[in-house]
Amino acid sequence: MPTQIPTKTPRVGAYESGEYRNLFAETIGKSDTEIQAKIDAAFQQLFYGDDTSERVYYPVGTDMAYLLDTGNDDVRSEGMSYGMMIAVQMNKKEEFDRIWKWTKTYMYQTDGGYKGYFAWHCKPDGTQLAANPASDGEVWFVMALFFADARWGSGEGIFNYRAEAQAILDVALNAKELGGELATNLFDSETKQIVFVPQLGNNSKFTDASYHMPHFYELWARWADKNNDFWADAAIASREFLPTAVHPETGLAPNYSYFDGRPYEDDYHGQFRYDAFRVGANIGMDYLWFYPLDWYTEQANRQLSFFASQGINDYGAEYALDGTVLAGHRATGLIATNAVLAMAADPEIGKPFVQALWDADAPTGKYRYYDGLLYMMGLLQASGNFQIYEPGVTPRAEIPPAPPRAIEGKFSPVTGRALLLIGPDAAGVNAYFDKLVTSPGGVNVDLSLAKPDIALLDELARKYPNSTLSVGLSLAGLADAIPQGQADAQIGQLLDALNAYQRPVFLRLGPEFDLSAKKLQPGSYVAAWQTIHNEIQAKGSTNVALVWHSAAACESPFGAYPAEDWYPGDEVVDWVAVSYSEQPAGCENQSVEAVMQFAREHFKPVLLVATPTSDEAWATALFEFAHANNDAVRALAYFNTAPDLFNNPDFLQAWKAETGQQFWLRGGPMLFSTLGY
Repeated sequence: MPTQIPTKTPRVGAYESGEYRNLFAETIGKSDTEIQAKIDAAFQQLFYGDDTSERVYYPVGTDMAYLLDTGNDDVRSEGMSYGMMIAVQMNKKEEFDRIWKWTKTYMYQTDGGYKGYFAWHCKPDGTQLAANPASDGEVWFVMALFFADARWGSGEGIFNYRAEAQAILDVALNAKELGGELATNLFDSETKQIVFVPQLGNNSKFTDASYHMPHFYELWARWADKNNDFWADAAIASREFLPTAVHPETGLAPNYSYFDGRPYEDDYHGQFRYDAFRVGANIGMDYLWFYPLDWYTEQANRQLSFFASQGINDYGAEYALDGTVLAGHRATGLIATNAVLAMAADPEIGKPFVQALWDADAPTGKYRYYDGLLYMMGLLQASGNFQIYEPGVTPRAEIPPAPPRAIEGKFSPVTGRALLLIGPDAAGVNAYFDKLVTSPGGVNVDLSLAKPDIALLDELARKYPNSTLSVGLSLAGLADAIPQGQADAQIGQLLDALNAYQRPVFLRLGPEFDLSAKKLQPGSYVAAWQTIHNEIQAKGSTNVALVWHSAAACESPFGAYPAEDWYPGDEVVDWVAVSYSEQPAGCENQSVEAVMQFAREHFKPVLLVATPTSDEAWATALFEFAHANNDAVRALAYFNTAPDLFNNPDFLQAWKAETGQQFWLRGGPMLFSTLGY
């Protein structure tokens, strides 16, 4: 006998009213300022926090990014689609476009058995680990793209958000006609329910309750270019399915279910596990947006009362459907989804769960990915900041203003991050490491082109395999000879060595070229630079960034000649470097500022090259300068020529506190990909 579905209440949902409840304000009295600060802090940590313990969002190059499942070291369509939804809800267009471009570049199936779908997981380098799609990723991609079209307007190509959303919907219902021979439709044609995997065989013969998002399908029924009746029926089908899938006493849903609501016949997935966390959030959001069924309140009260009986601060992550504890550890993701389910619950039942989410911190550590993303979305949903953006209705005034031309360069971190390099040689680097016990973002050695001692560089490269390399290359005695081909052997030897390291290398050609002691002339210097650049191109070297390093002498920032005479040209210069040192009275950092301004005018990232003095306060001024100029400063090379400074406990503690901030990129297994290598 089919389940009897309760009648719809006469209330109006947020889709019609445009009003979104803020549970933090209405149930626990938090102010708008407190709530926004908590949301911003969570976003900052998950997207721009520490590389190894906090963030899950990793930019790649200048225009892509992925979200990493840190527990499995892979990239999943689930996380990518969640990242896009978080970005569009928070009006973060750059992050949205970066994630979407990575997704289309590496996950989209242009041909093969799953043509038109997205591979469900890949390696961080984009290599596909499995070609078949995951149904929830496709659903979230569609919804995020529709919202992006409404909020920002569609562009061209893959940034025609509406066209991209519609293309996924077309494949979802016409996989055989538009897709590959291994795929099925995303929705079962008979029951109109979403399938676990749109794949020939058993995986398309059952469903996952957490994939049932009728509040999304309801919007597709209104906005899609075609098949609108099907999407309306799919919303109804999911609302009819959900009451059959949950346990009548505990309210718990299994990970997987058959289309009639029976739990999947599997000891693991037939129980309440991590997938099933999301069922509560989906019910809460459907209730908020559309108020479809009185059953939703009954279900919310039932499920939250069960967890309250386990202890509001004690309930575990995994249960048998009858309430038997299967895993007692806490899960921030479940804390978040239960708070969202409180949207549909009676206030006295829901309030403790809202408080529990407020009291929870954003997850850190190896398994921060899934819990962290559910936590981030939970904050947005519970605070009324997870909203419907309707095409043709959302004011275009919300579109972020077009950013100015970006300062960027080869292997440059994104704005707000800077690479921390240590030099000037192995002795300085090793002394630094002995005190800090932290791999630098890069290690430096100075060489002479006349006789490049590659062994010095080899020593550092072997000891610090997760650090970039920096080379200051003296052209002394060879500047005039290089354009004549008289130094080809030395150049070839050096470039062959640099190629072999398979990591980013920052090559400062003729460092501090504008000091009279270097005995360089602009004409021969520029000609030598262009010759070396051409040799790099001829060898196909992709890991070398050329850095133009000015001494910024106090008396004249570019010596006896104007900057333009020394400058080889934007097309052959990747970075600008400037020496930052203690300046005599009356000069301060005027010359440094002149070089900074030149870099900004040419849209080049800046590498500060700093040599310490005996004054410990100097380091504070250095870091303040880097932060104050973080629009351009993307790296700092600290030459550890006074290692005794770190024997001072106060200096060491202050240095650790500063360089431990997320602003500074240090050595690690993800560093090179973060820099776009």
